[in-house]
Amino acid sequence: MRKEKQKLATLTFVGPSFEDHGLELDMLPELVQYKKILIETAEHLWRLKHPERTRLPRGFKENLRIKFYEILEGSAAVPLMREIEYEDDQLPLEDYNELNEAVDVVEEGMTAAGEDRTLPDNFPKNVISLFEDLGKNMGPEDHIQVKSPKREKPASFNDFVKAKLLDQEEKTYEDRIEVSGEVRAADLDVLNFTIRLDDENKIPGKYEREHELQIIEALKDHSTCRLNIVGMAEFLHRKGSIKKIIRVDRMDVRPVAEKEYDETARPIWEIVSEIGSEVPEEEWEKVPSDLSKNLDHYLYGTSRTDS
Repeated sequence: MRKEKQKLATLTFVGPSFEDHGLELDMLPELVQYKKILIETAEHLWRLKHPERTRLPRGFKENLRIKFYEILEGSAAVPLMREIEYEDDQLPLEDYNELNEAVDVVEEGMTAAGEDRTLPDNFPKNVISLFEDLGKNMGPEDHIQVKSPKREKPASFNDFVKAKLLDQEEKTYEDRIEVSGEVRAADLDVLNFTIRLDDENKIPGKYEREHELQIIEALKDHSTCRLNIVGMAEFLHRKGSIKKIIRVDRMDVRPVAEKEYDETARPIWEIVSEIGSEVPEEEWEKVPSDLSKNLDHYLYGTSRTDS
């Protein structure tokens, strides 16, 4: 077994707290939090590349090892190294993979937030909340600069960048629901299901083992049955739409109901007559008297019918 080191990024702590080029032990949680952000971002990038896979490769997170061996001057600069283990007869892996990509994505996100721009499309929204704990041990005039080997200029992280990042987090809230829809998928091993509501939105959800028979029935007869659910859901704050069903209190399967005839509805001919009465008389006079017989002639230029 052999190990190789690869430079990942340098975190430079800048400000009055680091003028002596030292790093207090209180700053170690900042390094740990930065690693958490990178690991979660790397997972997100891997899943983007492998949408057909539901599980990470074995040891994916455990094998993403990050270490530092020294603290350099320039305030307090901490070069972070990625450690890669190889079997003695194993060829080296590619130098650039999801962990390296994660460094670039995080730096691009910090830069975008600092310039008050929208985050990159591949920036994982679930990682944004982790930035709340990054920098919490620093002084009000301190900040962090992050620079990967690929970048010419470092990306800065300070209170302004943190606030802009957190502003772009997709806030959620929980509320009770009573919905009905068509069951489109179910995983009986992990107790997950997907239901399509009347507005065509597909919502993932969790259910208890006691509801398994209803889930199976609703999936089997999904074209003729609808699953009615009472429980709790997580909603997207900005859109007010359901993100996922987090608890099912009660469910039952019902046949698709035919739409009831509304005896109070106005006849269609009354509505058409009313619309026609609003058209000025001079406009009606422009309508050809033989329009009903020669509609194709006036629409498409075909020969006129005289009879």
